[in-house]
Amino acid sequence: MQGYPMAYQGSDLEALIADRARTDYIMDPGMSVLLSFVTCGIYGWYVIYKLVQRRDEHLRRMAAVADASIRRLREKAQGREEVIAQELAELEQLKMQMVTGSAERGAALWLVIAILTGIGTFILYYMLMQDYVQHDQLEARFFTVMSSALAKLGLAAEPGQAVPSVPQREPVTFILLTIFTCGIYGLYWMYVMIKDFNDHLTVQVPWENFLWEALR
Repeated sequence: MQGYPMAYQGSDLEALIADRARTDYIMDPGMSVLLSFVTCGIYGWYVIYKLVQRRDEHLRRMAAVADASIRRLREKAQGREEVIAQELAELEQLKMQMVTGSAERGAALWLVIAILTGIGTFILYYMLMQDYVQHDQLEARFFTVMSSALAKLGLAAEPGQAVPSVPQREPVTFILLTIFTCGIYGLYWMYVMIKDFNDHLTVQVPWENFLWEALR
């Protein structure tokens, strides 16, 4: 399907979940801020690269996880598709939104932009904040609807409710405070950017494991 990296096309659910260790790494926000401060911002460029890389790889992998999960669900529901027709329709819609949202930002591109232009970092952080919130909400809804479908098919004990973990923040406030403090508040902004997605990645692990157990 268009939007997936070649390595993910037709991948099995188990292989995609196993790849989580590579794509969904946890970054140390405190150490990142400290090293950025000590190196007068130079280490911050490396952080920018890793933030975009992690965003791109995670969103692509999860779009593929959604596709593989739906394929496996249809296999399990053969002859009983009408029981979960409503869920299947919504899952397909959510998957397409996840595929669209997984379009690559480009870590190398944004690293160059951040180095050459000061405002580039503001633009990138603003976009990443929006990406995090949108993806977090889509993913939570996908897990919730999938849980409902699995329960109806008798593959799960009861439906669960996935709750979004990334808080809604005001990027404009972060931009203004960073400017007014001559960049000092930008270190806190970096901390928030790392921590928010760390939390998202941590929360989703049991949900991915739940899908694997129910569908394998």
